[in-house]
Amino acid sequence: MKTEINKEIELVQVLLYLSEQQDKTIQCINNKTYSTAISEWFAPYKNHSAVQITRDMICNENFIHIRPLQAILSLEEIIANPEHPLHVWGTAVADFRKASEFDDFFESQTDYYQWIQNHIASCDFDTWVGFIDNYFRQKPDEFRLIICPLAGNYGFSMEENGKNVAYTVRFMPKYNENGNPDWNFDFFAKGIAHEYAHCFVNPVVEAHVDLLKKHPDFFAKHKDVPNFYNTDYAVINEYFVRAFQIRFMECNHALFPAFDIEKEYEYQRKAFLFINRFVEALQKFEASDVNFSEFYLAQIEVLLAETTK
Repeated sequence: MKTEINKEIELVQVLLYLSEQQDKTIQCINNKTYSTAISEWFAPYKNHSAVQITRDMICNENFIHIRPLQAILSLEEIIANPEHPLHVWGTAVADFRKASEFDDFFESQTDYYQWIQNHIASCDFDTWVGFIDNYFRQKPDEFRLIICPLAGNYGFSMEENGKNVAYTVRFMPKYNENGNPDWNFDFFAKGIAHEYAHCFVNPVVEAHVDLLKKHPDFFAKHKDVPNFYNTDYAVINEYFVRAFQIRFMECNHALFPAFDIEKEYEYQRKAFLFINRFVEALQKFEASDVNFSEFYLAQIEVLLAETTK
């Protein structure tokens, strides 16, 4: 399969960057090559209405995480419908795109985008994605793996032209503290497994939030979960996708022989106290012949009722 650097995703990332709300948007701004290019090109437009509206929505409407991505991928629909709640934002974005000559900026970055694509060309995406599809025993009508230089820890699905399209957006390269690119393909693969798993896990978990309300004691124990997982269902989504990324790395150890799986367990247990329990549950899922939804409904309350590690 082919990866892409998507023009629409880059457009909304520029708007998020210019909004200067990094404590909420958490972009990878230590990517100085790209962030400097954005700052220089778009400096005359940092007060454009599209930036101001985006900033206001970030601060007051939680316009973060996958919401800006889903919005930009639906931009034509938003602009075409004056009743759409994002219509004013959408028309402002269209004006920003034209006024700032964003398409020319994107074109000016061709060599940088190609440099990234060249470095990840050796990754066996077909094997990685095929394993994930087979693991969850289903696949979307279409899967798009988008590489984003500025941000990208996102996995979500959208209905497009009657098809279920699953998106995984991952940033690359990761830059170290000295500002040098770090092509850590173990980290990259683990992240793709994590984000693509959200496309299978989230719809099941979020369809049955009533089951989670029965177990407040479980959630009360979690004091160090990042605050952007601010709902019970978000915590459970994370439990399952983090447990899955561990299983992904364990099952594909031959592909990632240098990966320290014990360190990964240790890291995950700091916030997700019962990660071992969820990994063990997934091992039961692997040995079964049921789909993930059936497995989840049969196991979730058992997983939440236990209070020991």
